[in-house]
Amino acid sequence: MIKPDENLVPDWDEDNISHIAKHGLTPEQVEEVYYSEGPFPILAVKEKKKYIKSAEYRYRLWGTHASGTCIEVIVASYPHYGVWRCVTAFPMSNTTQKAYFKRVRK
Repeated sequence: MIKPDENLVPDWDEDNISHIAKHGLTPEQVEEVYYSEGPFPILAVKEKKKYIKSAEYRYRLWGTHASGTCIEVIVASYPHYGVWRCVTAFPMSNTTQKAYFKRVRK
């Protein structure tokens, strides 16, 4: 299992905060998933952007925040700047939740 770099700090601004708010989420909830502070571990997949020439990697995170709500988060990692940036976050679909719990309860 891949884990995102816990030494990086979040990069929040009005754009990504308002974007996740449309999905009913807050930066604090996303950070709880990123730092695996929820009651279940996170699952992460590291993906390189195919259509960008730079070496930008994004992580697709499945996890829970403290209340146990399942969230899917996409973050871009910028270790040379010491930050990660939330691209989007939204509540997991029922299908994704089933797949997530199947993997974390093994």
